[in-house]
Amino acid sequence: MTVQEFWDSGVSFLNLSAVYYVTQILKCVQVSSIVFAFVYFLRRTLLKNRVFLKSMLWSLFLPVLFAGKIKFFYENTIGILLFSWWAEICKTCIWVNWLYISGIFVYAARMFYKKRKLKKMVAGMERRILEDTSVYVTKMPATPSTIGIFRPKIVMPEVMLKEYGPKELHTILLHEKTHIQLGHLLFYFLWDILRALLWLNPLLTIGTKFFREDMEEVCDWVTIQKSGGKAYAYGQLLLKSMRVLQAENENFNMFAAFAGDKEYQDIRQRVTRIALYRPYKQAAAAGAWIGAMLCTIAAVIWIQNISYGRYHTDDGILAYGYNGRNVTFFGNDDALHQMITYDGDYVYVDREAFENYLQEHNASGDIFIVFGGFYKLPGIGGVGCSCNYEFGSKEQIVQIPYESPMDSWRIKLFKLL
Repeated sequence: MTVQEFWDSGVSFLNLSAVYYVTQILKCVQVSSIVFAFVYFLRRTLLKNRVFLKSMLWSLFLPVLFAGKIKFFYENTIGILLFSWWAEICKTCIWVNWLYISGIFVYAARMFYKKRKLKKMVAGMERRILEDTSVYVTKMPATPSTIGIFRPKIVMPEVMLKEYGPKELHTILLHEKTHIQLGHLLFYFLWDILRALLWLNPLLTIGTKFFREDMEEVCDWVTIQKSGGKAYAYGQLLLKSMRVLQAENENFNMFAAFAGDKEYQDIRQRVTRIALYRPYKQAAAAGAWIGAMLCTIAAVIWIQNISYGRYHTDDGILAYGYNGRNVTFFGNDDALHQMITYDGDYVYVDREAFENYLQEHNASGDIFIVFGGFYKLPGIGGVGCSCNYEFGSKEQIVQIPYESPMDSWRIKLFKLL
């Protein structure tokens, strides 16, 4: 293989892989819009005041990432009408796939840059010990927050450490610790991954506000119960924090935006939700959480069962004629299976039956037979074997040798994707 052939083979492989993955992702984008509408409707109606169940609705987005190969999209008439148009665009316009992939990298790089910048800023802050917990102190009037996933860091504004009493600081610290214990930082990270992969759906960006609101509400309820305090006192502490930070903002003539700061823009709404607090049974809340996780796992397994596998063996046989410029005929029916068979080295053709078939279909030009191989998805990523049929043989069964492309590194790798 020459350098040029190797290069062309590599480019072809990358283009085929891009079409294969982007076609699936774009179907996930469409499905995510449906899921978002469902989640938004339930959280505003039936589950509006069911804090824990409402927050668990967001786990429905995890199975969406596995929905790109569901057979419904390719075998059902409604599925084909609703979802196949993107696949056609991806197959005919390769640049669309690379444009979408570039969008994923740009979106992810933008989020990574912001988080990296924030992480460096926090690393340069003064560290103090508060109730046996290391906190990072900022002189800026930022709301208390927690950053990081594997090594979470709690950030506290210096003004709060100066003006708040031990009990108030305990509650604020407990709130941030609860975010960590409940896994909210991991959930935010997974949501960012979802937004990056499905960046074409603007509803996910809009939904970030609602997602964080629901996580914050859960954290408020758990913190109130853990602290043993009252919802009224907790709400008063929240209002006091806003007054203190607002006064400090005026002194700084600035507004510091830390992770999670947007949730505090509508204080009235959050205080209203806190006022609805009622004591709950921890066992029931834990059971609901475990149930939601099991349902999510079950949904992923179910989607895998109704989806295409990594590849599907193609048992079809087709024949076509080509005169150097145009395809002169195309045959793809059960009759070909009666007159053509093959093994690992040869194709066996019933000469008389096949030539009669060609004559009936007015075939002309060079005759090619395509058989075997596999496909990743219907109409996408198909690879098969082929041979040229030549007239003039006197044998009843014409034996045609062929070389299988399945030994190519590109085909083997693509089969594993």
